[in-house]
Amino acid sequence: MKIIKLCSLFILLTLSMGLVPVKNENLPLTKKDLIEIFPDNNFRDVIYDYFPNEDITLSKLKSLDGEFYASGEGIEDLSGISILENIDTFIFWNNNIKTLPQEILNLDNVKYINIKNNYITENNVINSLENKRVEVDEDLNFIQSSKSQYELCSTKTTLILHTSEEIDVRSLLYKSIDKYDKYWELSKDLSKNCSLYIESNNPIFTNISNGSKISFSKNGVYYIVVSLSENKYTSSTVIIKAIVK
Repeated sequence: MKIIKLCSLFILLTLSMGLVPVKNENLPLTKKDLIEIFPDNNFRDVIYDYFPNEDITLSKLKSLDGEFYASGEGIEDLSGISILENIDTFIFWNNNIKTLPQEILNLDNVKYINIKNNYITENNVINSLENKRVEVDEDLNFIQSSKSQYELCSTKTTLILHTSEEIDVRSLLYKSIDKYDKYWELSKDLSKNCSLYIESNNPIFTNISNGSKISFSKNGVYYIVVSLSENKYTSSTVIIKAIVK
């Protein structure tokens, strides 16, 4: 009992002497603070738009409520979203989002999330959200086990190239969907800012530059694997044969 009391006294003294910093949620956040909370530049820009000409504090971020609208903003990373704990509706359609962070499951007030027309390939977090009775609109992504999803395709399945001849693989890619009954303006175009995972069966003689340009330094047959995720799911991956002469 004496030991517990002594420990409690030590903690109180430590806090009172300022040896353990306590974050004041009403203090203005610096630019560095906001970058740490919201590492995605485009997500952070939307946050700034919600507080024009005023300081942003943790208290203000946590107090935001109602609908959070961020469509067509080029957002890739939703890290920091758990700070927006009073938002009940998130609209993120038409961005470059590939994954939903686990921290989104910490939001207890959210009722609806629209992530339509993004580049999500897995539904683990989506399933967890739906188990919490959150309505998630995930149409027009690349989730293999869900309905109304795009498939990554290529205009060419075979390329004939010379050694060191460079081709931009991104220029060959497009989105395809067999049938979609809901009203939506479908697009075949892949976002220019969507990152790709590219590799070949012979990396020693393969050169990949600027994210999507590829060339080969030796004659032979190569297989180029292009995917939206490291997991290389069927619906979000294409394989292109390259014959180098």
